[in-house]
This record gives sequence, structure tokens and C-alpha cells, in this order.
Amino acid sequence: MLRTFCVLFCLLSCPVTAATAVTFNVAGQIYTFDQPVRLATVLSIVEQKPTQYWANAAVYELNAPEIVQQQADILQQLAALIREQSKGSSEYRQLSALYQEIGSWQLMRRLNVIVDYDQARLNPARNPQFNSGEYYIRFKDRSQVIRLSGMVAQATTLPFKTEYTVTDYIDHVVVAASAHRDFAYLLEPDGDVRKLGIAYWNRQHVQPMPGSEIFIPLQDELFFDRIGPLNDKIAQLMMHRM
Repeated sequence: MLRTFCVLFCLLSCPVTAATAVTFNVAGQIYTFDQPVRLATVLSIVEQKPTQYWANAAVYELNAPEIVQQQADILQQLAALIREQSKGSSEYRQLSALYQEIGSWQLMRRLNVIVDYDQARLNPARNPQFNSGEYYIRFKDRSQVIRLSGMVAQATTLPFKTEYTVTDYIDHVVVAASAHRDFAYLLEPDGDVRKLGIAYWNRQHVQPMPGSEIFIPLQDELFFDRIGPLNDKIAQLMMHRM
């Protein structure tokens, strides 16, 4: 009798841990799971998903304050550089334009996950499990353009050409005086970010995927050793834009 009483007392008084919810937003449709779920299961039930081209698909984690903090840190560094320039100078204008652009970015944390239903279904290594949290799955149509941004006279979109390398696209835009002449960043739609040589002495002949973006960074010599790490941070943050 005493044992039965103790069991009943424990059931009534001890807190019960609620099941952890996992929520996905896909094209405005909300899918909620009351237990851990794998990517293949989510992709199998969403109503709108690509049938052929998955490279533009991505998974983002909502409520990621560290990404917003990274944005704030970059803006703070840029603001310090702007204050060092003479108002009206080309460097002042270019840095201010970059500051405004980065400040306008809407950000979520993009996960390092390949979103491909067939791969997730057939390959356990490509079928990660989500245990808790809120996520957004983005699907985009196949793009046939390449975008160039950063230290260019104006952000530009060019038609994708299979034979073009990164430097071929750069040759078709006007780069700013404060642009780096030796390196550029290639941001591909599958989430890969690469720093590539573009000068005659280090040129890498890389053909970007359709839908890629080429970021022209700030020139190291103009702002000394502070800029290398800042350029890296900006390029990495770009992959978290919505």
C-alpha cells in the first residue's frame, strides 16, 4: 500500500517534461512535429518543392541572435572606418554605401545542410535529424544570372554563361577605387563560400554555378591589416541573407 501511494504521489507531483516541438515553415505552410524529425520526412510531406533543381534550396534556423550580433559587429567596424575618411571622398561614399547595404540585410542562420529529397531519402549522411527549434526551408527557382556586389560602382546582375569564369564576370563591371585587386569571394547557391585569386599572379579559373554571387571586397592596402578579417566576415554573413 505504501509503495502504491509513493508511485501515485510521484506521478502527481513530479513535473512532466513536454514533448519538444520542431516547426518548419515552407512556402508559408507550417509543419509541426512533436518529436525529433529527419529532413527526408519533412521534404516528403511539403506541398511545394522543386522536382529537378535543389541547389537553390536551403534550411534556415529562426531565432539565431548570434547572426544579428555578427551583423552589428561588422557595422560597428565599418562605422569606425567611415569616421576616418574625409566626408565627400570616394572612400567615404563607398564605405557608407556598403554600410547601408549590410544594415538592410534580413538574416537567419543558414545551416550547413544539403537540401535534396532523393539524397536525404537514400543517404543517411544527408538526412540530418532536427531535435527542436523553428526552421525555414527556402525553395527558389533555378537562376540564370550571376550577381556582382561589394566594391563595385553599382551592384550588377549579368546573364549566366557556361564558359565564363569569375574574372570574366568581374571584367564586365566597373570596380571601385577601394576594391581589392587580388581576391574576390564566390558565394554559390548551395552555401559554399570561396576566396579566389583574380590577379594575373594568382588567378583561379573557376566557373560559378548559375545563381552565384561574386563579392568584391575592400582593398587591404587602403585600410591595412584590419580589412582581411572584415572581408571574410562580410562574405560569410552574406550566406545568411534571406
